[in-house]
Amino acid sequence: MATGMPGGTYYHVGLGMASLWTTKLRGMGIRVSAAISEGSRENIEAIRIADADIVVAEDFFCSMAYTGTSVYKGQPLTELRAITSLWPETVNLLIRSEKLKTGILQDLEGLTLATGLHDSGNKYTTELLIDSEKSLRHTVRLRSMSNAAAVEALRNGTVQAVDLTGGTPVPVISSLFHEGKPYLAFLEITDSQMEAVRAEGWTNVFRSVIPPGTYFGQDKAVNSVGQMNVLATTAALDPDVVYALTKTLYENLDYMARVHPACRSIALDKAFEGITVPLHLGAIRYYRERQIRVPESLIP
Repeated sequence: MATGMPGGTYYHVGLGMASLWTTKLRGMGIRVSAAISEGSRENIEAIRIADADIVVAEDFFCSMAYTGTSVYKGQPLTELRAITSLWPETVNLLIRSEKLKTGILQDLEGLTLATGLHDSGNKYTTELLIDSEKSLRHTVRLRSMSNAAAVEALRNGTVQAVDLTGGTPVPVISSLFHEGKPYLAFLEITDSQMEAVRAEGWTNVFRSVIPPGTYFGQDKAVNSVGQMNVLATTAALDPDVVYALTKTLYENLDYMARVHPACRSIALDKAFEGITVPLHLGAIRYYRERQIRVPESLIP
């Protein structure tokens, strides 16, 4: 199972899912390991070349890969299949307090911003956000680096801002705020900026709010944007295996909620939320067994 980098939600939850499936399905001969990766873009490539059987990825990347558009132009992955929608992925833009002016994207002008590694979804969507604002396109210096490197660079001032996109709360951000150093602030994304990034091609982006108290010392809500994450595979994976994975996940949501609060968003009535690629036949079998109506658009 391809996940993400340590310190991020993908990897944290991936470890929990892998442990759950391996423990519960050992009798079927199913063992799952959570592999570190750069994120959505690398995960899609991993599943394309059969380096991974299951991935967590942003729906934006699943949609582009399935249709062969944008970064996957001419390379459609028509065998890509969704298992379930997972949790909302929220953009977390942090800036050093001494650089804070208006509290929105424009504060990044002239600064160095750390974003995800080359094959992460984080890097790609951060670039779309910057490109959506004309004043920022040629003034913000983007540095591609891991979560750990980005956090250290923010601490020592090598970068003045960082985008740590993930399911709320992002573990590495929790660690930062528990250091008790008042040098960080969140940047908000306005409605007009959200519409501008939609025009750049991130069509399924939606309003996502980081509630007050999510992080130590955060006393007000932060208006940001996000998208849905998807658990995905390919049509080649045995339907009996996918059925077992889906059933086990949904029968152990209490366990997953203890793994990470973002997993509280996983629910049968939200199983198809944000999904734009067909469902795997094994997952469809489970949903129909639970008398959940599967949209025609998601049946391969």
